[in-house]
Amino acid sequence: RCWEPRFSPLRRWTQIAPSAVQGVLREFFARWGLPGRIRVDNGHPWGKQVDLLSGLALWLIGLDVGMIWNPPSRPQRNGKVERNHGVLDQWVEPSRCKDGIDLLRKLAWAQQVQREEYPAIGGRTRTQAYPRLLEKAREYRRDEEASLWDIKRVRRYLAQGAWERRVNKCGQVTMYNWGYTVGREYRYRGVSVHFDADTNEWIIREHQGEELARHTAAEIEQERILMLDVGYVKPHRRNCWRCLTWLMAERA
Repeated sequence: RCWEPRFSPLRRWTQIAPSAVQGVLREFFARWGLPGRIRVDNGHPWGKQVDLLSGLALWLIGLDVGMIWNPPSRPQRNGKVERNHGVLDQWVEPSRCKDGIDLLRKLAWAQQVQREEYPAIGGRTRTQAYPRLLEKAREYRRDEEASLWDIKRVRRYLAQGAWERRVNKCGQVTMYNWGYTVGREYRYRGVSVHFDADTNEWIIREHQGEELARHTAAEIEQERILMLDVGYVKPHRRNCWRCLTWLMAERA
């Protein structure tokens, strides 16, 4: 008879709301300081929404955290972290954990041992070998986030991009699932969409460069990005996200 694990965190990962991940990151930043860059993969909730940046990525950019996008199906580009995942998997054995809280407790134990007790480098622990890692190069406090966060960084980043779209039968293109009118006379044509950082507008152009329309990008505003509320979701598809107990346990 095949043995079946009692708990599978991988199976529940897509149930985690981006806002829950944002909350955990805020706690990490408060403890360790803001990183200069963060490497992300293409899965939930880090990945891009089709070809646009996720709300979580826009929030990080606004905090002046650089984004490193790992190419799809290229785990070797993030080899050290992937190797560490393998070590943690052997030490913690997630499939044998009773529940998420048990998994979280064992992960905390394994990380502490690896960082502060295990003689990894010339008989020294990692903490002893790299004491500067405990220093906060850039302080972060949740109550001061609004003063650290800058919408201009997000808009400058978006201004570097161009997005290919095909006008639908209603004469619209979509950005973050919001429909923007181009004109019914342009139905089924290919267009490119650019972002104007100065006016906060989506500019829709023919491939030859002629401007067809421009619209205010109401979703690219500080309040909405801080709430990770940049994409329109049809009311009947709205999801009441279920946050995993094991991810949130430390916040209790």
